[in-house]
Amino acid sequence: MVQSVAAAVIYLNDKVLITRRAPGEKLAGIWEFPGGKLEAGETPQTCIVRELREELGVESVAGEILTTSLYTYPGGAVELIAVVVSLRSTALKLQVHDLAKWIPPQELLSYDLAPADIPIAEEIIRTYG
Repeated sequence: MVQSVAAAVIYLNDKVLITRRAPGEKLAGIWEFPGGKLEAGETPQTCIVRELREELGVESVAGEILTTSLYTYPGGAVELIAVVVSLRSTALKLQVHDLAKWIPPQELLSYDLAPADIPIAEEIIRTYG
């Protein structure tokens, strides 16, 4: 069983948003593109808008799917669906993360990204870098 997860690719002022999982969370200390699991009946776009509201307290508009990444963690396989998103506000309220950073795309791979997020970072560098 593969778990589908939406991840936000938020590109603003030549920078991309990444967030770090807070202590006590799964993958604590690891950087990722914010997002979460699709619920029954959700598209990746409806999921990412909901997840950004829940995790970062921001309203957003979801666009096209940039790419997908399949990765098998010890707990199971994840299909990470990268959705291009624009934010209506950048006043982030972190819930499951302890840090958020806006970084140039070419710096993405210098961060300790979650394994499923690495192919997405590579695609962002190809697309925006």
